[in-house]
Amino acid sequence: MLPKKFSCLSKVAAIATLSIGTAQALPIDWHGVFGVDTTLINNYRKVKNTADNKPISANPGSQEIGLGTGNEKASFQSYIFRLNPHIIVNDSASFKAEITSGYGRGGRLGDDSHTDQTGSFGNALYVQNQSSSTENLVINQAYMELYSDTATYVIGRHTTDWGLGAVYNSGKGTWDRHAFSRDGVTAKIKIGNFLVEPYWAKIDSSGSLSRNTKSNEIGAGLLYDNVDRDIAFGLLYAKKNNKSGNTTADTNTTGAANPYALGETDVKVTDIYFKKIFGNFKLELEVPIVSGELGKVYNNQVTKMNSKSFIFETEYKVSDSWTIAFDFGSISGHGGSTSSYDAMYLNPNYQVANLLFRYNLQAVGNTNQNIYDSYMTNATYAKIAGEYKSDKWSWVAAMVWAKANETAKAGESAYNHTNNRTFTAADTQADDLGMEIDLNFDYHWNNAVKVGGSLGYLFAGEYFSFTNDPTNKNVADNSFALQLNSSIEF
Repeated sequence: MLPKKFSCLSKVAAIATLSIGTAQALPIDWHGVFGVDTTLINNYRKVKNTADNKPISANPGSQEIGLGTGNEKASFQSYIFRLNPHIIVNDSASFKAEITSGYGRGGRLGDDSHTDQTGSFGNALYVQNQSSSTENLVINQAYMELYSDTATYVIGRHTTDWGLGAVYNSGKGTWDRHAFSRDGVTAKIKIGNFLVEPYWAKIDSSGSLSRNTKSNEIGAGLLYDNVDRDIAFGLLYAKKNNKSGNTTADTNTTGAANPYALGETDVKVTDIYFKKIFGNFKLELEVPIVSGELGKVYNNQVTKMNSKSFIFETEYKVSDSWTIAFDFGSISGHGGSTSSYDAMYLNPNYQVANLLFRYNLQAVGNTNQNIYDSYMTNATYAKIAGEYKSDKWSWVAAMVWAKANETAKAGESAYNHTNNRTFTAADTQADDLGMEIDLNFDYHWNNAVKVGGSLGYLFAGEYFSFTNDPTNKNVADNSFALQLNSSIEF
């Protein structure tokens, strides 16, 4: 291990230097992304502020977001970084990897440097900044590809995609912070217009409903893709199970602090995908369904899982410059039952708005959370968008409407989809998530460099004003987000 005084960039430089010596023996192809952005979110709590700017309810069912600094504005700068080496061993084998830093393929600007105020020279050396290495390099991917006449075999830690990326999303986008990965073996078999991908993987389920959990997953994807007829459809089926010796912390359900035996789990994923192109019109559909048994999640009681989503995207190319699109979706939520768990959380890379669903705003005041750990869940939404493209510019304007599928009803058990807690509702919650107007732009400086920005204005719905306290009510208030960014791809 390198000493801690080595910064992340120093490690990358060391790896690149070592590779020079082997470049003559093995061809190495380097790809990667580096980007920096600055974001301002005004009134990120989405409610009218009280006189002392403090939440009026600490009820576990409340939608209120705490104030990190006593200010209703959130302002932060972040970077994204990933390096993808591709080593060609011979005609039959390659090695590929993804190297990044920190959690979420990057971090916040300022987190990896500190002002030296250590010891008796603290004040005297205040103006000297020194690089820190609190976060080491992370190996997100490391796998071999073996090529044969019948199939391509992928062995190691690798990512995967399916359909629209609502669940299985490899994070190939420039600003994608996450990736769906497997530690295992995948075979890619091409037979005419059919692609078959059976796989086996070892999955770390820590951080979901369980901890100290290693799952076995086995599955296969079958895709028919006929380019000549502009049609594609397929089915992915996966089965994940845990052994009876695993444990879980009940913090995701009732808030208990001590782990107890989860028992055996058996979860199945069925993901249907369809695409059809009619001239300038394209439509795509993805329907992921999760079923099976989660184990003894709620107070030593076996819990069934039954969650599903319907994702529909359309696009019509009016001309070489103009495109219009309409998207619709419904993602199941959880009603609060302890006999079944019905909520689905889509991949955090899959987003439809600039502000709604996109950020984990609890992280503004809680440094133990990550602001990019945000998932679309418990919502029915519709989006209409128009895009204009020129040689250098790309502009997208959109309008998004959404409502919650599951809400709290007074006197009944309910579920808070933000903090993952069940609670008994003392009040009734509105289902209106609001309407958002978005504007995005990208300027292509050259083939590798882009400068862009986005604006989102949310007319917040009364869903966010819920406090689960009839004597202390909130009022929803509008919020907007502004971002500027620059990225380089190589």
